[in-house]
Amino acid sequence: MITRSFRRTGIAVVAMVLLAACGIGDDESPRDIPEGDQQPLGITLDRGAGAASGTARIYLLGSGTGGQAVALTPVARDVTETPTAVLEALLQGANAVELTRQYRSAVPTGTNLRSASLRSGVLWVDLSAALLQLSGNDLIDAIAQIVFTASEIDGVQGVRVLVDGQEQQWPDGSGELQSDPLTVFDFPGLVVSAQPAYPAIPSPSQP
Repeated sequence: MITRSFRRTGIAVVAMVLLAACGIGDDESPRDIPEGDQQPLGITLDRGAGAASGTARIYLLGSGTGGQAVALTPVARDVTETPTAVLEALLQGANAVELTRQYRSAVPTGTNLRSASLRSGVLWVDLSAALLQLSGNDLIDAIAQIVFTASEIDGVQGVRVLVDGQEQQWPDGSGELQSDPLTVFDFPGLVVSAQPAYPAIPSPSQP
C-alpha cells in the first residue's frame, strides 16, 4: 500500500512539473492591448525604419517590378482618427520615406475631399471629379484604398464614394460595378497579410 501511494504521489508531482514547464503564462486579469499596437487580424502594419508614426492608418500600394501594384499595405499617420483627418491624410499620398520604399497611391494627385459623414454605419465620402480620371485596375486600387482606409475608422461598416455630391457605381475587386456600400470584403486578396502561407499537403502518392 505504501509503495502504491508513493508511486501515485510521484506521478502527480511529475505531471504538475510538466504542466508548469509547458504552460503559457496568463495575465492575472484581462488587460487592453495598447491602442497603437492594435491592428486587424492578418494585416501587417509597416513599422520599418523611417516609417511614419501615429495610431491612425491609411492604405497605400506596395510596388513590385515595373511598378506593378502588389498589395495594399497599412501605414501609420499622426492625425486625429476622424473621417475628415484620416481621408485627408490618404489624399496626401505617400511621404518621402514611403516613396523610397516603393509605396504609392492610385488616388490621383489633386483629388479633394468635399465632405465625409457617418450615417448609420455607412461613411459617405464626397470627392472631387479628379477621381473620374481613373479606369481599370487603377480605379479598383484607388477605391480599395479609400474603402480600406475608411474602414479603419470606428463605427464604419460600409463606404459610399460620391463625386461632386453625386452617387456613382464603383468596381469591386473583380471589376464588377456595385451600387451598394462597399466593404473590405469586396476586395479579397488585395491586402498584405501577416498570416504565413500554409505548406502544401502531399498527395497520397508522395512519401
